[in-house]
Amino acid sequence: MASNQKLDDIAEKITRGIRMLGGIKHEADAQVRAIVESALGHFDVVTQERMAVQEAMLSKARGQLDALEARITTLEAQVKERENTAR
Repeated sequence: MASNQKLDDIAEKITRGIRMLGGIKHEADAQVRAIVESALGHFDVVTQERMAVQEAMLSKARGQLDALEARITTLEAQVKERENTAR
């Protein structure tokens, strides 16, 4: 019976140790993340998410620009055609 109690005590100590290590790991991860984010805040660094948003906006703007250029080309051609028919 005393042997079982000793095993239970050892198991409890191991369990507490594992929980403590898990908590320390979680805190260490959080601290490292905070340090890295703080350090990166001093540089001109863009997050991947923000870069993806910017790329999508740029793609949309390029599409609109292409459409406007095509429209201008069409309108210029119409103006030239009317000038030629007016002569």
